[in-house]
Amino acid sequence: MADERIKIYRRQQEIENGRSTEKEPILFYSCWCKVSKLYGAELYKALEIRLNNTVVFEVRNCKKIQEITEDLKAHYIEYCGRKYELYAFDYKDDKRTVQLKVNMIT
Repeated sequence: MADERIKIYRRQQEIENGRSTEKEPILFYSCWCKVSKLYGAELYKALEIRLNNTVVFEVRNCKKIQEITEDLKAHYIEYCGRKYELYAFDYKDDKRTVQLKVNMIT
């Protein structure tokens, strides 16, 4: 299953003078994954909502991945020097693997 390595970062926010400011993100988890693209009906749905640069990372399920799926907006993925925003996930193979669906941050 392991084809490529991805890094998953957690965004950090701090409140200063009543305003929320974003701090330097921390590396939350690094893992091996299988990289693929959307196809069929999923691809057309993504194109409808203007998610043109969508990629799917398939990773093994673990406690860290479960934490990430609980709050997708607090994390982003770095792969091959590009940043990707998490927008959905899907369990596969009786919850042994998770598909993280991401869109490139422009």
